[in-house]
Amino acid sequence: MWRYTLRRLSFLPIILIVVSILVFVLLRVLPTSDIADVIGGQNATPEQKAAIRARYHLNDPIFPISFTGSAPFVEVQKNSQYSRWLVDALRGDFGKTYTSQKSVRSEFFRRFPASFEVVALSLLFSVILGISFGIISAMYRNSPIDYFVRIFAVFGTSIPEFFLLSLLIIIPSYLWNYSQPVGGYVSIFSDPWTNLRLFLPATIILGIGGSAGLMRLVRTTMLEVLRSDYVRTAKAKGLRQRTVILTHALRNAGTPILTAIGSAFILVFGGSVVAERVLSIDGNGLFLFQSTFSRDLPVIQFLAIYTATVVVLVNLVVDLSYAFADPRVTYR
Repeated sequence: MWRYTLRRLSFLPIILIVVSILVFVLLRVLPTSDIADVIGGQNATPEQKAAIRARYHLNDPIFPISFTGSAPFVEVQKNSQYSRWLVDALRGDFGKTYTSQKSVRSEFFRRFPASFEVVALSLLFSVILGISFGIISAMYRNSPIDYFVRIFAVFGTSIPEFFLLSLLIIIPSYLWNYSQPVGGYVSIFSDPWTNLRLFLPATIILGIGGSAGLMRLVRTTMLEVLRSDYVRTAKAKGLRQRTVILTHALRNAGTPILTAIGSAFILVFGGSVVAERVLSIDGNGLFLFQSTFSRDLPVIQFLAIYTATVVVLVNLVVDLSYAFADPRVTYR
């Protein structure tokens, strides 16, 4: 397993380099507003814009390699924006934000607890709702409970999260004069009640969206497992239904369920951007949203690489967990 893990991790730098190149180049070649206008504002004078371009090396070539129309067809640039950014990034310096001139890394870590809590709680609710409702639906197949769970899964898939999050603010205030907390971040250690008021309803809604696919997969997998001979034998021996489901059936259905949990994590990870935007939670999702509109390139580049790293590591963890769920799985 260690050899397999190290081999998979060896691909991580390559993936991050490719992602950084794509993001870095596309952000600069796409037809959008001039970065000097973004930093200096629309009223900046030509001299101020020229100073901004010189300060951020915007007049340098974007990439160290360029293609020419004649032999040798490739030209290497000594000083390029990407090579300068890459050297600084390897040192841990991801630049400063264009808007506030604060360190991107420090701003990321300041907002990380809020984003972590959103993703963690959403994934927790996704797993609890998806697995429990999927098992119940399989146990009571073609019953009113099964139909209700399946309708609930379709509801969770089809209704946009931003719409439900907006209703979370509108409906309680209209019907019960209850104001859902919006904006900022309060640590659960300093004020648990305010923290749960802010995060719990939003993460439950995100959890419903993430649990829909997991719920249907658990139902389908459990139906196949419950028809197996060893499950019938366990029931014939007089084992309690809870023991048969949790000890025998669920464990043997674990591999596809782990895959679905990994997919649910990706969904709630992306959905956290929507939740933080709608509720103005001071996390990295809102940070990315605001930076995209203001074209704050250092922030977008860093968060794109962070997202790619998280996705790769989550997929690796899911692959490695197969061996714990099914002893027949081996890695070489």
